[in-house]
Amino acid sequence: MSFGSLLNDTCNIYARVESVDEETGEQIFTQELAAENVPCAFQNGSGALDRSGRLVTGSNTDRLYLFPPDFEILKTVHIVEVRGAKFRISEVKDMGGRKRYLRLDLERVALDD
Repeated sequence: MSFGSLLNDTCNIYARVESVDEETGEQIFTQELAAENVPCAFQNGSGALDRSGRLVTGSNTDRLYLFPPDFEILKTVHIVEVRGAKFRISEVKDMGGRKRYLRLDLERVALDD
């Protein structure tokens, strides 16, 4: 079974962009869409289900697996949205060597972050 066949979800990747509020002159951060509908596999911290619905693994950390996009994912810059929830990236791990595929360790964030 190929890695690509396991990517049964899609996610959006947002970049935190720094700018200045024109009215107040204050520094503000916004989120701009960097990549949309990226094929991925989401693993909930309470465990992941295989295609037949069996629990195959458990962890305390939500994780996302994906092929690397055309840009470097940085944990201080990017936010991931999957299954309607947004997550900060706490770690980016090259799982296949030579960036064949990535594992992102995630932390759930409030919708207004």
